[in-house]
Amino acid sequence: MPFSVEPWLFQAEPYAQESFSHFLGRFRRANCLSSAHLSAMLGLRSHIVTYWETPSRQRRPDPSQLQQLSQFTGVSTIRLRSMWMSSDIPLHWPTRLCPDCYAEAPWHQLTWQLADQPHCAVHQRSLLSQCPCCHHAFQLPSYWATGQCDRCQLPFAQMRFYQAAAEKTRS
Repeated sequence: MPFSVEPWLFQAEPYAQESFSHFLGRFRRANCLSSAHLSAMLGLRSHIVTYWETPSRQRRPDPSQLQQLSQFTGVSTIRLRSMWMSSDIPLHWPTRLCPDCYAEAPWHQLTWQLADQPHCAVHQRSLLSQCPCCHHAFQLPSYWATGQCDRCQLPFAQMRFYQAAAEKTRS
């Protein structure tokens, strides 16, 4: 008689205002899963989770996929749904961040991707879409394992000092 082994997974608790992309990346890293592997575990084509992790694509799990993802992550479907904007709200591409917010709460916030908001609502500073030191575009939030530029390794929280210096030179 063949027996099956049910996978066990480490849970990751969502943070306040965390984007779905960032949460899914943290969950995958906690469980050493690639996007393709998580897709396979959910019985989906290999690229589906990657689509979900790209905020500007506005691709979302359908209700049955969302229920299954909820069971895998241990996060309610209501909470998972709260981590993305309505599909009729345009999002900015590429990825943006507020280094001041990141210094206070080190995770990607979906509100940074709102196309009609070029400034942080909290700090009233321009949202960055590239590293102010090396000018490299930011990776998708699902890949933010270390909280730094993937090219020059400048921590996101320290980017506020470069941003402030650049703003002073412009004025």
